[in-house]
Amino acid sequence: MRRFYILPILLLIAVGCSDSGNETSITDPHRNAELEAVSQEDIIVIKYESDNMERGDNPYNYLGRDLVIDPDFYINQEVRRGEVVYYERPEEYYNFLEERQAYFEKQGEIFESQALPESVARVVALPGESIEIQEGQIYIDGSILDTFYGDITLNPMSHESNQEFNMEAVTVPDNHVFVLGDLVWRSIDSKQYGPVSQENLIGKVKGYPK
Repeated sequence: MRRFYILPILLLIAVGCSDSGNETSITDPHRNAELEAVSQEDIIVIKYESDNMERGDNPYNYLGRDLVIDPDFYINQEVRRGEVVYYERPEEYYNFLEERQAYFEKQGEIFESQALPESVARVVALPGESIEIQEGQIYIDGSILDTFYGDITLNPMSHESNQEFNMEAVTVPDNHVFVLGDLVWRSIDSKQYGPVSQENLIGKVKGYPK
């Protein structure tokens, strides 16, 4: 029996596309790819070691910095697209891991993965919206998401994967958000276990400690 390791590394399988490509687009002028140094007052600091947010020089994990989380941010603020959140993974996450383990055992391989109850990812779709991916481009309600994170293939680290990036349309329920890691092919997120309840949001990632 040969041994198979997953860090997490996942294959985003093409399961179908709808005719969403058109000339309309949605932008996100409030976000950029940089992470700022912020004060640690009245907030919490975590050590985050996953590479699911990697963008080549990404301080979320590449520079070895801790992350500053504001646990009170969403008490009086609505979740907005593009925000990076620290959240508790839903029960479906553990169901996914069990399914993957059963799959690899059936292939005569050993599945080893550490179950991580919390994660960091970017909010890409909001309640009531439909999200899908066609050849790496994210569409929201049939419109192109025209942002630095809207086209998966533009991430300089995406070239390390030979997988096509496609996902059939998913509608986000009320009081939920659809989250994706910036490095989609290395991330376990809503594309595996579906939209995340806003009750699972622990806080907003504000930056790294000064």
